[in-house]
Amino acid sequence: MKRFIQGTLALSLGLGLWLATTTTASANQYSARRGNSVRLIWRKPMGQHQFTANRGYRYSRHLTVRYERNASVSATTWFTDAHEKFYQKNRHNYAIYYHVRNGNGKMQGWIWRGYLKPVPKPVAPKVTPAYVKTEAAQSQKITKFFPGVKTDKRLTRLVQDFVVANDDGETYQENWESCVESNGFSPKEAQQIHLISSMDGSVDGNTLTSAYKAGKLTLKDYFSRIAMSKGAPIPSKEDDYSRSVPVTYTQFKGWHIGVATVTPNDTRNLEIGYPIIYVALIPGK
Repeated sequence: MKRFIQGTLALSLGLGLWLATTTTASANQYSARRGNSVRLIWRKPMGQHQFTANRGYRYSRHLTVRYERNASVSATTWFTDAHEKFYQKNRHNYAIYYHVRNGNGKMQGWIWRGYLKPVPKPVAPKVTPAYVKTEAAQSQKITKFFPGVKTDKRLTRLVQDFVVANDDGETYQENWESCVESNGFSPKEAQQIHLISSMDGSVDGNTLTSAYKAGKLTLKDYFSRIAMSKGAPIPSKEDDYSRSVPVTYTQFKGWHIGVATVTPNDTRNLEIGYPIIYVALIPGK
């Protein structure tokens, strides 16, 4: 009898553990097949709008991870900050997903726009995530590295858009051209925009990034070594080989500048995230 009770207890505990594990695993479901069933066309920032959703699910950026049902958090007001367009290979059509977050920023993800319903009368003020202020402050610091430059709103929007558009890093040139065009730069202007980028996936680049994250390098030392030393190419000129020629901060005096960064508190779940830095420069008129 004692052995029977012990066996029953063990079976119950095992079943309980299995159920708990199954429940936890089902909350966030990973599917490489789902991710491979779509092809990213573009990903761009968007203005902040308020929605609710009680159908479908939230997903990670490539749809590989599915979060809980929207119906389980149907009372949540979602705030948008980006959108992306996919080609659905199996269905041979396109779909647009919005990146959303709740009011305190603790929940986020991508929802197909067909499941989103506009909030007729916004129930909460527009949310400014904490990272926006942090990244603006860091951008100002980097701007001060360049004496005599003038902050340019269009260039700033350009590189901010590029942070989101180039998140996968796979179609760098196409992403850049798309952002240049969407921000209203003429072909002539595009041929004058220089881009200094901290994106470096080499072994040396990873070593510098690790040292910066560990506090062993200052922001200026890090940017000087990982970006300024690689030059300031013009992305719209595919045959521009100036990227291998180091540049100095003083040589851009009188130019217009735009800076975008990603800081540790960024909650956009970017693949190419912290500590990416983009600096766009164009000769002043």
